[in-house]
Amino acid sequence: MFETIRKARQLGTIALERVGEYLELLKISVEIQGRNLKRQIISYMLITLFAALGLIFLGLAIIITCWDTPYRVISAWGVAGFYVLAAFWAYLAAPSRADSASAFDTVREELQQDIKLMKDVV
Repeated sequence: MFETIRKARQLGTIALERVGEYLELLKISVEIQGRNLKRQIISYMLITLFAALGLIFLGLAIIITCWDTPYRVISAWGVAGFYVLAAFWAYLAAPSRADSASAFDTVREELQQDIKLMKDVV
């Protein structure tokens, strides 16, 4: 019985020592994740803006080029159809979740190592 109490005290001491480290690591991970998210959002917004402008001006250039030809209507519908197909393709290609590693993986790994250590002690 005294052995169990001694082991429990050891586990409690280890856990209390690591709580501060976990909190600091969690704080750093949240900051890193926030910065990464902000960069991604700004990048995606810029990519979307310039891609949309590029497509709009490309479509206008095609329609204007074909304006005085018998292919004016066909070119206008072709450009519109291309935009619809591009939007559909972009929808299908969009990831359903982020594939990048989370900044919280480090916290998770540290917790798993300490849990393994505590199980070994018991």
